[in-house]
Amino acid sequence: MSSVVVRAWGITLGLLTATLLAVAAVVRTGAPLPIVGFGLLVFVVIAYLSYRSGGRYEFEHEHARPFDSSEFPDVQRVVLDVCERAGRPLPRVVVMEMDAPGAVVGYDDGEPVVALDPLLPQIVGRAGIEALFAHELGHLGNDIHTDAVRAYIPQILGFCMFWLVFLAGRGPFVAAVGSLLFSAVTFIDDRRIRRIRYVCSLGIEPLALALSRYANRLEEYRADAYAAHVVDPETLAAALYRVAAIATGDNTEDIAGPIPWNADRSFRFSVFATHPSMENRVARLDCEIPTWASPYRPRQVA
Repeated sequence: MSSVVVRAWGITLGLLTATLLAVAAVVRTGAPLPIVGFGLLVFVVIAYLSYRSGGRYEFEHEHARPFDSSEFPDVQRVVLDVCERAGRPLPRVVVMEMDAPGAVVGYDDGEPVVALDPLLPQIVGRAGIEALFAHELGHLGNDIHTDAVRAYIPQILGFCMFWLVFLAGRGPFVAAVGSLLFSAVTFIDDRRIRRIRYVCSLGIEPLALALSRYANRLEEYRADAYAAHVVDPETLAAALYRVAAIATGDNTEDIAGPIPWNADRSFRFSVFATHPSMENRVARLDCEIPTWASPYRPRQVA
């Protein structure tokens, strides 16, 4: 999987380079250095915090609770066994209810943490826990940090394009108001607001986001390959499908986990997906879709 690592890092470094060049172009137009400096400082602070959390979140803020080995004795043995087989130190394990029962990895104040949904052992069993925990271990390291580095690059590039096209040379008042308005909508997670930003950036922000999400999907393949090496591909594929089969709700972020047969598989949606489709993940693992799942077919969306 070395080529996957090279491509993911290449995309990350390419986006960083483009960002530095875009900021330099904004400065050359006569943008007030205090405004540029303050904006960069805010993004650097946010990026650092994202880096410290591995691009994920502060687990305590998501109602996680400490892992109790007496409550999940089988899980405790599985976690110890997987870490021993993988030759990896034991991360802190917490229990957290999720929209779709599963596992997620991140950092809490720089320390690695794996969160497990309390229903997961019932859904996937011991073998499935092994596979999913190994997958999350595969994320620990460079790919979580590259994900964090890329997190806000699309918005920065979008703002730089917005400045160059609409604000450069318009005077300090227009520049200040325009900058504040764009910054105000940067962190609003609303589809309509995102579309406005995409238009204002002349498509640069969604292009950068698509590249970043492509790197995300490469990193998922890498974590899958790591898990397949620690356990085996068939066990991982079965666990992924078992988690997906019982999930409910809207799959608004990616086409990976929650709802493989009902997920939007349109080209537009897949371009911005954080995870590859289940079928592509199984194909990369070079194994078959689990027998019980094979009669089902994804709903194709035009």
